[in-house]
Parts: sequence; C-alpha cells; structure tokens
Amino acid sequence: MAYTLSDRGRLALQNYYSNILHANPSAAVHGIAHQFSLEPAVEQALEELQRESSAFLSLVNTIGVRDLKGQIIGIMTTNLVAGRTADKRNPRYIGTLSDREFELFDTEFDTMMPWQIIDQWSRFPNFATLYAKQVAISVALSRLMVGFNGTSVATVTNPTNNPLGQDVNIGWLQKLRLEKPDHVMGRATVTANGKTTATGAAQPIHIYEDGDFKNIDALAHALIGGMPSWARASTDHVVIVSQDLVDEKYFPMINRALSNTVDGGRAISDEIVSGIIWSQKQIGGRPAVIAPYFPEGTIAITPLNRAGQTNNSNLSIYYQEGSRRRYIKDEPENKRGLVDYNSVNEGYVIEDTDFMVMAENITFGAP
Repeated sequence: MAYTLSDRGRLALQNYYSNILHANPSAAVHGIAHQFSLEPAVEQALEELQRESSAFLSLVNTIGVRDLKGQIIGIMTTNLVAGRTADKRNPRYIGTLSDREFELFDTEFDTMMPWQIIDQWSRFPNFATLYAKQVAISVALSRLMVGFNGTSVATVTNPTNNPLGQDVNIGWLQKLRLEKPDHVMGRATVTANGKTTATGAAQPIHIYEDGDFKNIDALAHALIGGMPSWARASTDHVVIVSQDLVDEKYFPMINRALSNTVDGGRAISDEIVSGIIWSQKQIGGRPAVIAPYFPEGTIAITPLNRAGQTNNSNLSIYYQEGSRRRYIKDEPENKRGLVDYNSVNEGYVIEDTDFMVMAENITFGAP
C-alpha cells in the first residue's frame, strides 16, 4: 500500500517551498518544480553549509570561478615579494602562476527523501534546517568520494560499477598521477603521446624490517624528501593516511567502539564516515589524519587548511559561479517522496603539485 503524506508533513513542505521561493526570485517565475538558478548569496550559503557538513571538506578550498576552463589560481603563497628597485617597481603575484589549467564538469547531486521520513521530521519546528543539513551531508561526502577516487569523466556515469564515483570527475589523487608522476610511489609510469603519467601497473611498496621501508614514518620521510626544498620546508603539511595502514599506536580511536553509531556502539571507526580522525602522534614529523573514503594502501602529504584558515590549502574544489541549478518535485505517482535535483559545474584542483606527494599499493610484510 502506498504511503500518504500527512497534513502536517504537507504543511512543513509548503513552508519549506515558501522559504526557497523567497530566497530565490528566479524560482517564483515558474515555481520550484521547474529548474531555477540560485541567487549568489544562497549559492554561497549552500557552499558553506556543505563545507561545515564534512570535517575534511572544511580543510580544503572551495573557490568560485567564472569560466569552465582557465588557469589554476595558485593561491598558495610561495613567491618572494620582498625586494628593492632602483627605479621602476616590479610587483609580483602573491600566488604561484603556472601553465596548468582547470576544467569543470556538470555534476548532478540528486537526492530523494521518502514521505515517511518527511512525516517524522515535520514534527520539529526546524524541519527546513534538518532537511537542508541532510542534503548537504550527502553532497559533501559524495564530493570527497570523487575527490579521492575519481579517475575519469564519463558522459553517463555508472554507480554500480563505480560506487565511489570513479567516473564522475578526476579527483586529487588522479590529478597528481597525471600532472606530477615523479611525486607518486607505488605505480609504474606510462608514456603516451609524449606525456608521462603515473597510471601504469601497481608496484607494491612493502613495509617490514627488510622491506622497502621499515615503517610508515620512514615512508613519509622519503616522500617529503622527494619534494623540492621550498615545498619540503612547509609547516602546513598534513599526512592523509588510509585506515588500514595504521594501528592504535597512531589512532587510538580506531579500536574504540563509538556510542553515537547507528547500531548503538557495536561498530568501530564509523566516525570517519562523516568526519575525520586526527592522530595523537605525528607521522613523518607531520600531523596525520584519516579521511572518509580515502583509498586503502595509500598515503598522501600536502598542506591543508588549519583551524580558522580558509583558502590556504593545496587541495581545492572549483565551482562555476552561477552554474547551480535546482528543482524540487513531489513524486507521488512513483510512490517515492520528495525528489531534489541539484547540479553544478565543478572540478578538483591541486594548487601546486610541488607541494603534494603520495604513495599507493602499500602493504605490510614480505611479498
């Protein structure tokens, strides 16, 4: 039997629709059931809500740009600007100019909420806030999945074959494989059409007493040592490491049941699904963190935002300003619920590849 939305649930939805119409005049022309663009202030507020919904996403930059393609901004400050001239002054760009470019792709973030859930939430006066937060969390986590696992851009994506969004966009790790192959360990290089990339076969890195490295710290030190001197000296580097590569010596929380999990605390490590876990110890002399959906057998080192910082990370998500489109639709005919269609043109960017290194296909023990 089909579920029928209650009068209270319907009223909560109508109030939510009214709020959207008030904030987005373009939606008032044809209604929210037709595609409309978001006002700049609403777009920025939505971006901030998504950042706040994922602890790791708050550590990376989200930057609005005008064009679908263009030169990477290079916001990390590395150039020397101090000096003295005899006559004509020579101002220098405070970032890092290069010939590297970004490209943004249309990405759909479509969600559905069953009528039963809407009825449950409609009893709360902050229904609109609850709903917006839930959508923001879903979008934020999807962004991280793609950022760490994306390797291609398919015309039509296949979530069954690519459950981590491997075909949605080219993420940060794949960017490094393509743009800075000599900063990638654990994978063979391939040269095609005059360009070399670290996209070849896996070349496992073995960690044990007589292996390639004795421990994770030694591997991290070797990675940092492979950076140029000016990048190696940065004090903002963070070690992002997969959960399978560390133990309670580095991350005590991993082996502790969490009381706020959906199964009443029987699961472990579920906290990293929506947040991050910081190590109480350093790896390779740098702070270490486990991030959601970071691939197993992998370690990456790069500067990230710190508390109170914005746009100081080496990892960015660029989105095209004014490209966000949305429409919301009841679908009782499909016995579904509230369907919320969202899209935006966006892409993943490493601001300066000199400041990022990674190793993958890491295993413990002899081959």
